[in-house]
Amino acid sequence: MAWAFEQAMGLGHPAAGSLASGGLENPYRHRPLTNRLALMTDGDWRDGGFRQRRPSVETLAWVAASMGRGSRIVGYRRLTGGVCSAVHRVTVERRGKRTFVVLRQYPGGLGLQGALEKEIANLRVVAGSGLPVPNILATDVAGASTGGAPSLLMTRLPGHVDLNPAEPRSWMTRIAEIAVLLHSLDLPAKTFRPWTDSWIAPLDGFQVPVGAPQPAVWKEAFGVMAAPPPKDTAVFLHGDFLPVNILWSRGRITGLTDWNGIHRGSRAIDVGHCRRYLAALYSPEWSEQLRSLYESIAGVTLDPWWDLYALLHHDDSQPKWIRSQVAGRRPVHVPGMTSRVEIAIETALRRFG
Repeated sequence: MAWAFEQAMGLGHPAAGSLASGGLENPYRHRPLTNRLALMTDGDWRDGGFRQRRPSVETLAWVAASMGRGSRIVGYRRLTGGVCSAVHRVTVERRGKRTFVVLRQYPGGLGLQGALEKEIANLRVVAGSGLPVPNILATDVAGASTGGAPSLLMTRLPGHVDLNPAEPRSWMTRIAEIAVLLHSLDLPAKTFRPWTDSWIAPLDGFQVPVGAPQPAVWKEAFGVMAAPPPKDTAVFLHGDFLPVNILWSRGRITGLTDWNGIHRGSRAIDVGHCRRYLAALYSPEWSEQLRSLYESIAGVTLDPWWDLYALLHHDDSQPKWIRSQVAGRRPVHVPGMTSRVEIAIETALRRFG
């Protein structure tokens, strides 16, 4: 569910519109609604064209109205990296001052209002927590004023996604530090339930990824999962703690985005998800280094069962979605992705003795 807020005009996607002249173009004027929904419901709806859509006339009017009397939209730019929603940076002018805001929309007619309602509720939980999170400006869950698209308008956070760190250890240290801060917060959330509250395969549905160099490693890990989940100290979790959901500016973390999955559970779930991503995109050494840094900073040892559980969220669909999330911000070596995660899993298995 990852998506990115890009800071400067040149960092977004070229699918942008300028409305400075005051004219509003309806990009769907000659495109029937049924055709648009067909693009999204044929197979996986995320493969459709909704994420590339421009904000509708109704949506832009709603944004302007939400920003106060006299506000007008003077530009918008699609932001890169999302896989489940259309996200735009919108430029609003009011009383001679321009402000950037962020608009997130889901396709209407597919029953996705629940995902937006969850994010809205979760953003309210973390508001005022001290974490760098966006503030809610307006919501239209039913899409009544936005042409049927469930919509969320938020403040724009400074910074950009950094997937090419000049100093990898410092970069990972900052990630570990903010994870420790996140996990120290005493905020309300439901208790995490394995096999239910994430998209990992059910216990009897595990499959060795195609092309895995050592299938026996995966099968051994699946066997470990057959044991009941151990009890671990329950902390506040982001639920999708990935590098593509972290914003940076001048070596500092300036934002955490994508708040659909908060729970309370083992801290190894958040760290393990990030480790899986680091192994897939970079190397298993980076993945292991993040674990070591987190344990050193937090002064705790990550539970190996929950760590392995998070690592096993890699399957044959992951290269596709990771490439979409990276969105050209760095090279993605897809052929080696599964083998790199496999090494991280093999290393994690050694912790069981």
